Amino acid sequence: MSTVICSLPCTHWFCQTLRFPAAVVTDDVEGLLPRAIGLGASGAAARKAGDEWAADGFFREALDAARTALQRLDDRHSPATRLDVLRAGICFALDCGRVEEAQTFLAQVAAVEPAAGAAEDWAPLRDVDAWPDEWLVAAVRRDPPVESALDALAERYWKPLFARCQFLTLDRNKAHDLAQEAWCRVLRARHALRPGGNFPAYLTAVATNIWRDWHRSARRAGGMAEHRLASLDAEVACDDGGTRSCLGDAMPDLNSIAAAEQRLLMLDVDHALAQLSPLLREILVSRFLAEESCAEIGRRHGRSEQTISGWVRQGIRELKHYLAEPQRCTSPRIAAR
Repeated sequence: MSTVICSLPCTHWFCQTLRFPAAVVTDDVEGLLPRAIGLGASGAAARKAGDEWAADGFFREALDAARTALQRLDDRHSPATRLDVLRAGICFALDCGRVEEAQTFLAQVAAVEPAAGAAEDWAPLRDVDAWPDEWLVAAVRRDPPVESALDALAERYWKPLFARCQFLTLDRNKAHDLAQEAWCRVLRARHALRPGGNFPAYLTAVATNIWRDWHRSARRAGGMAEHRLASLDAEVACDDGGTRSCLGDAMPDLNSIAAAEQRLLMLDVDHALAQLSPLLREILVSRFLAEESCAEIGRRHGRSEQTISGWVRQGIRELKHYLAEPQRCTSPRIAAR
């Protein structure tokens, strides 16, 4: 049996590069190996067509055939035949995401022929960083995901993902957050990944969808959107033009207000809340005191998150309108506005 060596270790090329004699093969090993390769070719075709369930079945059968062939090898078979069986087993194991089994086969390669274990044509099988995306994704889909495969994918695609996120956000810190969120979301849904799919395109699409969700949320939040809120660490100029201080230092400390004035403030807020409809009052209390999200409130009321956000804005507008009228306010701080 002769083998044509190719530089890329994928099942589809492996199935095409092994050549067999035209005569009928009667030896069990040399009959099992062509069967395994045929199954591997079917698996590669199914994976390319997007049928991962069928592909996984073909690859598992191919791996079983390679295992059986390896068990039946004896002194009659040449080292070259044993290496062909081991190479097939490694490829099919990686197609299934079974990295540990592939590493076991690789260890046997060095035992059969030490020089082959270190040969250049075996390097793409040994080096995780050289594996194609489909092998890395197949390994990441397993429970638990193979850490080395995950690291290789991150090393391969983190920089282009971050560049895409920076282009979307125009902010380095937000781009980092967006890239992290996209990567985490892909990992949470890793069982749905398709090894034969376009992984970088999928990763970019996830990041873009998250960014669109952020953008829509910011539009709904209006003035309370994150990009419109000043950080308490932001510098502000002092009234006398002296040294700048942070915004947090310039904000009034409620604990420093006299107890009598605190009670007046509470009365004004209570009076303002009393002017609201029971529904709006309950919505504001749930949102800002109980710290429930709009989605949680919406589920309780049987309404969409967008509807609850609109009610929150309406309630805030009505509160501001009431508190903006000095004659209704007893607190000097509010009445002086």
